[in-house]
Amino acid sequence: MRQAHPRNQHRKRRAIGPALIAFVVGSLGFLAWGGPGFGKDSGRPDIAGAMPVTSVAVVRPSLPPPAATLPPIVESRSGRPANGRPTVLLPDVEPIVVAGPGPGSKAVFLGDSYTSGWNGTGLGAKGWPALVGAARGWKVVNLAIPGTGFMNPGWTSQPIGSRIDAAARQKPDVVFVAGGHNDSRWSAATTAQAADRAIRRLHAALPDAVIVIVAPIWQDGSPPMRCLVLRDALRRTARAIGAVFIDPLAERWFAGSSHRFIVADGFHPTNAGHRYLADRIIADLSGI
Repeated sequence: MRQAHPRNQHRKRRAIGPALIAFVVGSLGFLAWGGPGFGKDSGRPDIAGAMPVTSVAVVRPSLPPPAATLPPIVESRSGRPANGRPTVLLPDVEPIVVAGPGPGSKAVFLGDSYTSGWNGTGLGAKGWPALVGAARGWKVVNLAIPGTGFMNPGWTSQPIGSRIDAAARQKPDVVFVAGGHNDSRWSAATTAQAADRAIRRLHAALPDAVIVIVAPIWQDGSPPMRCLVLRDALRRTARAIGAVFIDPLAERWFAGSSHRFIVADGFHPTNAGHRYLADRIIADLSGI
């Protein structure tokens, strides 16, 4: 058999050497790019012919078991387990408790004759402010004056806005503002502006007090448009300062058969009407 010339063998070895080196380098580069079948997070779809992309390792923290399987956490300042359940240490501070005015709180009432009582009815303990206060255990200070309004000075020249300072001096926990019935000589816009100024002053003077705004109370089911416009403006003011808003017009307090609670003058509630008012207002205050 004819043997290969030694010079040719030397040439083959020289050719194989570079080829082998190129193969190894190429393989290492391919693996660095994330070749198929190497690792679970290869970083690319395992599809033939797809371009290799740089692999990114995603580290996912171990998740706790579903909430339904965890025992309830009992808050504790001592750190001692309660009934064998895990505890969470809380800072040594008193919790913030938000609650409405409770028994012993002071309540101030601003308004007109619907709030003060008039001509022998709704006076003193028979008026709805006293009845609401008795039901809630409040100390009542009634600063309502007949004939007044947000604009109307009445016979005493004291519109509701002029009594804000007197109300603030009482340092009440809750303040009722109920007016607008007597402001018919002024436009609804003018009355609404005066009401907004007065109520915002009250809120600024008593930022921690609960303010309850009662829209105009009408004696039947046909309030004039000015009362409806004022009612809507009072609702906006209540929302702006976080006050409680009560709407006698929407609830039709003295409409229909409830008009029997109005005295012969056609305007003012009877003593039974004040008890009826107290019941309606207490129901509307159930959330505070």
